[in-house]
Amino acid sequence: MHFRFHPPAFFYRLAAALVLIIFWALPPLFAQEYKLVVHNVENIFDIDGIAVYSEYQPFDEDGNPLYRPEHLLTKIQKTSRLMARYNDGAGPDLIMFVEIESDFTPLPDFALHDPQEVLARYAHLTIEQMLTTHLDDEIADLPAEMLLLKGMHDHGLTGYDVAVAYERDADGRPVHAVKNVLFSRLPIQHERTRALPAGTARPTLEAWVDVHGHELALFVNHWRARASDAELELVRIENARVVRERLDALLAGNPQLDFILGGDFNSQYHQSHRYPYMEVTAVNDILRSVGDERGVKRGEVDGVYNLWYELPLDERGSDVFRGNWGTLMQLMIGTGLYDFEGVQYVDNSFAVGRWPGKNVYANSGAPRRWHFFGDGGGYSDHLPISMRFRVADADANEDAAFLTLENPGVNDDEDSFVIPVRYEMPERADVHFPDAYAGHDIRTAAFFDELFWIQADITDGFQVEVNGQLYDLWAPAFNVRQRFSSDAGSGEVVSFIGRLGKFRGNWQFVIESEAYINPDWE
Repeated sequence: MHFRFHPPAFFYRLAAALVLIIFWALPPLFAQEYKLVVHNVENIFDIDGIAVYSEYQPFDEDGNPLYRPEHLLTKIQKTSRLMARYNDGAGPDLIMFVEIESDFTPLPDFALHDPQEVLARYAHLTIEQMLTTHLDDEIADLPAEMLLLKGMHDHGLTGYDVAVAYERDADGRPVHAVKNVLFSRLPIQHERTRALPAGTARPTLEAWVDVHGHELALFVNHWRARASDAELELVRIENARVVRERLDALLAGNPQLDFILGGDFNSQYHQSHRYPYMEVTAVNDILRSVGDERGVKRGEVDGVYNLWYELPLDERGSDVFRGNWGTLMQLMIGTGLYDFEGVQYVDNSFAVGRWPGKNVYANSGAPRRWHFFGDGGGYSDHLPISMRFRVADADANEDAAFLTLENPGVNDDEDSFVIPVRYEMPERADVHFPDAYAGHDIRTAAFFDELFWIQADITDGFQVEVNGQLYDLWAPAFNVRQRFSSDAGSGEVVSFIGRLGKFRGNWQFVIESEAYINPDWE
């Protein structure tokens, strides 16, 4: 018989409170600047066997294993390593996570798990042990964010509290498959954490943190997908109205309110300009996101400043759709973060997290999205974005009322353009040549998502045969059938560089650029 001693939950809360008291008794200069990261993880699901999305069911329709604990372990390890890229390995001070599964096996009375209690309960185990040799029903019932917290803790990313809020149906079940979650090293005012329901849309998470005695309101968003769809823009407008009305109510009581809006808005930062056929857009017309940084700073513009305007036009992008960059992940701030009271934005600190060979492909900078092959791999279809803030130094403002800006953002939508992914010719060392894979089964984890030099004739069905197996062809930026119309079925051998992948159960090679067809290797 195995016996686990679980000290009372208040013990962990008391210990955590003592640590925070000591920390916050130190001068503000102890940690003056804070890094905030927004990251869509592309779905972190628990392993309780209940999932709304079919690909996260434990078995497929034929009874074959589908989503396994090993997949979750890989996802947690990858996410932890990615977050460790910030703050010299310590991880961000705050993280707005998007697409973490809602808990469909909650505690009695829908109570939330205490993060410190969970970490203490499993302190004798690693996350790998929890999801392999020591996996039991109790661990399987833990919500995804608690398992992620444990994995990050094991990786040295410690000190986080967690804010979660749900919209539930009449039976107490989560209304939506995924939720927004805040990880914070700053104290969370849990009594103020709430979900902001928005009709049929996913709710926004509202959370408040204490920044050395100053309140900072955080709104974590995940709006409806398909940015270019005018019908679905109506759903996004539901979210925008709820958030805007909440902001207006708060600003009526405190015009200098310190707040940050972040998340996956599934909109371009210049949605109204990018899709002019939309009469009203959620992010620009309802939420009133703008690029006039000076106007927002001075309170002359009734809106929020979108931090994408901090970057040059050709550097704006954190996701890729059909070969072009998008800006679905966003951060926005208001007037309060430019004054010398409370929390203050660190000018020009907005950045996109790109690490070639890790979360982006070395030949393009495009996201290495998550896949389920083997024990899983890749990261996410979105790149993380970040900003910094600090406690304002009231004595440093002299006679200025607002922060002095270097190269302030401007509304440059008229100059904007669709940014294609630029594919560089890969290094030979990054490509598998026929002499290395001939006679091998390349449909393995070792070869998945890798680049291959293919020399083969194209069939009438626009496929190629490699080692006796057929593969579809696809390209993100051109039409394969048009490009190879004269080659298909001709028997002529074509050379190309393709990335091995799988789509809807079919194996394929993705030709990322037309320059990869019959390339001129130097």
